[in-house]
Amino acid sequence: MRHRICYPFLILLFLIGCLGPRQSTTTSAVSANQVKSEIQSKKASLASGSAVNLGYRRINQPDPVDLMDVAIFQLDNGLTVYLTENHEEPRFYAEVAVRVGAKNDPEDATGLAHYLEHLLFKGTQELGTIDYKKEKPHLDRITQLYEQHFGEANPEKRKEIYVQINAESQLASQYAVPNELDKLYASMGASFKNAGTGQELTFYQVNLPSNRLQQWAKIESHRLFGTPVFRLFHIELETVYDENSFGTAY
Repeated sequence: MRHRICYPFLILLFLIGCLGPRQSTTTSAVSANQVKSEIQSKKASLASGSAVNLGYRRINQPDPVDLMDVAIFQLDNGLTVYLTENHEEPRFYAEVAVRVGAKNDPEDATGLAHYLEHLLFKGTQELGTIDYKKEKPHLDRITQLYEQHFGEANPEKRKEIYVQINAESQLASQYAVPNELDKLYASMGASFKNAGTGQELTFYQVNLPSNRLQQWAKIESHRLFGTPVFRLFHIELETVYDENSFGTAY
């Protein structure tokens, strides 16, 4: 599609969680002393100068009046991480916020920022498809047709191109696995999952068991910054139109 939104290098990541041992898949099998020891070890590593060599550094000082004891880290790739611990339950809340503009941006393609939010739920080259190699030629053809549609001024020719888009979309859809990302998070024990596009940013949030932190990071890195695929483009466009029409877009 002609208009594209580029991710800025400064991104906000907000985590609230209970840290658990990486090597274990359950927290019940680990003693309280083991968990406490690992937490202290992680804190020492984050506070030490060696953290810089790991690709990140702390950019704020401990604040004795901050009841949440928030630690802010800057990654070498520009990612900003806000981290605070909450040990009331063995779960974590994570939110990724990206500065992509308001829900009605950009000016020359109003609403594309909001549309992008929806498309990033459609999976990656690994998620949301039964065979990406067979699916890709159809997706590429759909992109080409939308480019033609965008540049065509003749109403009748635009209709003809749209018919081709419909036909190609049906061919592509046979390889799509709808809602696979949602189902994956549900199988991981997600108790809350949402996304939205506001006046300055788009955010993705989820609440998961603490032993799912690494899986969450891998999923989000792939779908947001790795190999996202804008499949089911045609269908999702109508969903966004409906949200805007009924005033529920966010």
